[in-house]
Amino acid sequence: MMAIFSIAMMATLFLGGCDNGKGSVAKTSEESVSSSEEVTTPEVSTEESSSVESSTPEPASQELKTQEPKEPFVADRSAVFELFSHINIGWNLGNTLDAHGAGNSLNAETYWGNPKTTQEMIDAIAAQGFKAVRIPVTFAEHLGKAPDYVINEKWLDRVQEIVDYALNAGLYVMIDTHHEPDFWLKPTADKEEAVTKELTAIWTQVAERFKDYDERLMFEGMNEPRNKGTAEEWNGGTKQEREIINRMNQAFVDAVRSTGGNNEKRILILCTYGNNAGYTAIQDFKVPEDNYIAVAVHMYTPYYFTYAGTDASFYDTWDGSQRASIVNTLKQLNNFFLKKDVPVIVTEFGAVNKGNSEEVIKWATDYLSAMNDCGIKCFWWDNGCYNTTGENFGIFNRRTLDWYDKNLADALIANSVSE
Repeated sequence: MMAIFSIAMMATLFLGGCDNGKGSVAKTSEESVSSSEEVTTPEVSTEESSSVESSTPEPASQELKTQEPKEPFVADRSAVFELFSHINIGWNLGNTLDAHGAGNSLNAETYWGNPKTTQEMIDAIAAQGFKAVRIPVTFAEHLGKAPDYVINEKWLDRVQEIVDYALNAGLYVMIDTHHEPDFWLKPTADKEEAVTKELTAIWTQVAERFKDYDERLMFEGMNEPRNKGTAEEWNGGTKQEREIINRMNQAFVDAVRSTGGNNEKRILILCTYGNNAGYTAIQDFKVPEDNYIAVAVHMYTPYYFTYAGTDASFYDTWDGSQRASIVNTLKQLNNFFLKKDVPVIVTEFGAVNKGNSEEVIKWATDYLSAMNDCGIKCFWWDNGCYNTTGENFGIFNRRTLDWYDKNLADALIANSVSE
């Protein structure tokens, strides 16, 4: 699930508006690789040779070659923007394939209380009007030992089966590695090499399995990668941690691209530290030289409305006065990414049920309106929980195949746009 991150601190950072999700065609220095330094050719002596013939033959002349300067990378991510334009809003199959605690068993899918996923379930999501589904997957308990980290074939078969459900329903699909930070994904200097090898092994196998699938299937490399329990866990991480995440993002891209087939141009979703959208997290983000990538953030904004708690800071009514916290975050994402031809997608958003459905609908209307202005697509986090003691982000009843709150479901569709 999602992080706590401070939105209030971002309110005055940036003043620019959004670019309607198309980005700028002009490229910036962050997106380009500067030409290689010119190699200076050493001077060759032109001193005349002696008129007396030497018994030693002259060495063959060697042509001195200068290094060709590397062409700067100029991004063209129009294909990503185009595909995203066909998505109105997405839905997360949360607390399902990402559940863990049951060990290396197919029973993990239902271990956190949700029923087994069916084609009928996914058909109902599509019938409501959602055009995309995100399928979070935790692989940690389904892996063999190092160095191969072989994924349990039956587990990968089940992932593929649910991907097929979504594609059969006419949806765009995204799969990710989800709760790995609870296990092996620790972005620290001493663990970076081992962690990168494991990430690469997982995605190489997943990419091989799906290499013949078309562009409707997208891969998201990591989910909220962070060092749990640290002071900076939900505040953007340290500079060293952010740099490690950059390298892990690149390793993910390299692993998938190396498998060939349709993976050469598959859309790959990269994330900031903790999927944080704050300035600290995005300031050092390195964009790979790749035309088929996007950046994912999570925006449960404003936090004190979208989550529940006993602190007096939490509130459950929406009068629009806090809309600026959403808009200012988007301005920042626009300045850092969209203006530089880097697509952005919100792979998790939502508001818990506090018995305040009408207020959530008001918030969702404002939230999605701001996202539409920037052309950013969003995926509602649905963990299947509605009236429990946990985080009640559920909106779809997977057992009865209807909606806990049909008015909210309708509002999400009505306030989302696609071409």
